[in-house]
Amino acid sequence: MNAGLLQAWRAFDFIYQHMTRLEYVDKENGNIFRVVFCKYHGPDLVTRDGTHISKGDPIVKLHIHNWGLANRLQGINNEARLGLITFRIVKDSLPTLATYIEHHPKGNAVKAVIGTTFLHRGVNRLGFDVHPVPDLLRFRIKNQYLKLILFLIHPNGIKRLKRKPEELVLKRVYISKNHLLNQYGTASQQMEELM
Repeated sequence: MNAGLLQAWRAFDFIYQHMTRLEYVDKENGNIFRVVFCKYHGPDLVTRDGTHISKGDPIVKLHIHNWGLANRLQGINNEARLGLITFRIVKDSLPTLATYIEHHPKGNAVKAVIGTTFLHRGVNRLGFDVHPVPDLLRFRIKNQYLKLILFLIHPNGIKRLKRKPEELVLKRVYISKNHLLNQYGTASQQMEELM
């Protein structure tokens, strides 16, 4: 991606962040997530640990900082390496996300963490469940927006959009707060240090 386009996107991203009330999880240390504490609006979901998520439940809406990700992936031309590095960035950001929610004033009420993304392949290994999004206009718009981002940051650009288009479908990814904290929170980190 050229520097001018990246700077234009950065300006747009700044406006988008303030319009959507996104909070950085840990900007200074490169955490890839931004979040909004809100109520869930969608079909009922059940996580792998049996947590039921219904309309009106308090959740953390999870956003990947796409501009930050694009900036970090600049210059990587190998598609397999691009996927591996993206997966590693997401995985490495989860412990800080868990700590952020655990210590946030609104964190105690949160039932689950939910996001919508193209990056759903392999997230089950990170503890997330995957579910199709409803066929609503806002998700169709977001699907096209994410395709534009992929076109801009992927080394193969338009060729990637044409190859396996069935993979480029927006999905809902979600994990209960309890599962997130058990797998990535302070207690799990202390257990790792003891072993």
